[in-house]
Amino acid sequence: MSLDDYDRLYEEARDEPAFSNGDEGYSWIDANCSTCIHDKEQRDSMSGGCPLILISLMGRTPIQWLDQKQEGRLYSRQGQYQCIEYRHEDDGPVEPQPIPDPPGQLTLAPRDDFEGVRMLTPLPEPEAVSR
Repeated sequence: MSLDDYDRLYEEARDEPAFSNGDEGYSWIDANCSTCIHDKEQRDSMSGGCPLILISLMGRTPIQWLDQKQEGRLYSRQGQYQCIEYRHEDDGPVEPQPIPDPPGQLTLAPRDDFEGVRMLTPLPEPEAVSR
């Protein structure tokens, strides 16, 4: 992800503010982006940075931020969203690396269609059963 992607990411973002005020926004950004590899350049040299943060500051919500708020449930400011692009700066390569095929192993199907960004989401809690 780079600043070159900004226009595309801005267009696909939801047209609603991610945060109700600046305090809420900067609290989430500090808790979630302060160790992310995508914003490391901004922290180190004050240039570049994560385009998702810029989009949120422009009053839109990036679709890469999964909403963790649930009706009637309490949530912390730091837990409002889960960013599927988050990579800790000490985790290694930015892009996920596919598991290589073992040497001499024949492949049954091409893997290209099955590789990409995947994110697990928590299952909703089951409804209370009344008897």
